Amino acid sequence: MDASSKKTWLSILIACVIIVGILAIAVVGGTAFFFYRHINTQYTPRENAEVQFAEARARFAGRQPLIEMRRGDEPVVHRELVDAARGQGRIETIRVLAYDADARKLVRVSIPFWLVRLAPGNNFSFLNDHDIDIDAERIRLTADDLERLGPSLILDAHDRRGALVLVWTE
Repeated sequence: MDASSKKTWLSILIACVIIVGILAIAVVGGTAFFFYRHINTQYTPRENAEVQFAEARARFAGRQPLIEMRRGDEPVVHRELVDAARGQGRIETIRVLAYDADARKLVRVSIPFWLVRLAPGNNFSFLNDHDIDIDAERIRLTADDLERLGPSLILDAHDRRGALVLVWTE
């Protein structure tokens, strides 16, 4: 290989390294921006959090949540709601409102539904928590189940420590 050929390959190699570096920065920046746009945390007293929960629940007045937490943190999935539903509308977002009473922290999460569709196996569980022992196979919800149900209340729960969680689709 002559000197000009080596310079050409060295230039190509440097250009490839620069392009990969720029793509890596774009991926990290895009991920950080995604989380910034879809997760909002604020510190607030319990009374303010309860008002925000009441406003969110008001949309679903008189409707039963798809997942009900019974005593002992035992979840019950009301599959009859999914079976009776006929796709009452298009789902664009899964919203989560969570309040930790000890930390006085209110967290709002907005998950685009297209991202749920990308989940491997089309199954997902948002109930896996270190304090709740869940049999994910028994719960088994799919994106298709949620789409069939349409915009609705998925979970309205509180625990003995005072934490509140509300999950709904819209």
